[in-house]
Amino acid sequence: MDIARLVLEYVRALVWPLTVFALSVSYRSEIKSVLGRLKKVVLPGDVSLDLQEEVHKVQQLSEKVESTPQPDDRKKTPGIPLTEANARMIELGLRPSPSGLDLSYYDTVAESDPILALAGLRIELETMTRNLATGFKIETKPYDSIYRLLSRLREAGAITPDQMKLAKRVLGLCNQAIHGKAVSREQAIDVINAASVLAKDFLAWLGWGFDDNWKPSKSP
Repeated sequence: MDIARLVLEYVRALVWPLTVFALSVSYRSEIKSVLGRLKKVVLPGDVSLDLQEEVHKVQQLSEKVESTPQPDDRKKTPGIPLTEANARMIELGLRPSPSGLDLSYYDTVAESDPILALAGLRIELETMTRNLATGFKIETKPYDSIYRLLSRLREAGAITPDQMKLAKRVLGLCNQAIHGKAVSREQAIDVINAASVLAKDFLAWLGWGFDDNWKPSKSP
């Protein structure tokens, strides 16, 4: 009786795996088709499930943003050294940057922990976005999502459509990494380097975006 019961339990344990296996064999072509479509599923931030493909798109967008000429109506101001970036932001009542806007810091982090590096990059982008909203006097609320703020900045003409798209795609990749998506060191560094053009544009804005005749500190 005990043997019969053990055999019955064993059969019951095998029923579900065997059923799944049988279905996968019978419908393998349909399953393959579904998986092919899933590869193109879009997540928040316009990010698809194909990570490497999205990294490549982010790189292309970054190159496009970097090569776009700046509007003629922007004031020609001296470049702000990275060493003075946080002091400048604090002076303007903005949030300081965790890295001082030197995103190469996260390249170093990515060498040992790509996910931590992209988590840090996400914080940088959110800080820049909220600072831009403050600087352009866009009303914000604590619970406003960063995606919503980027859209409002675009509507106000504070950023270009490509800058907005690049920021959203980078954020989407960062979110995927934070939520468990496997990311290689090379992929993380590619994303960080692509996002650096946004940091450069933000750094430039700290110079031309305010009427206070800012000048860099003299070297000691």
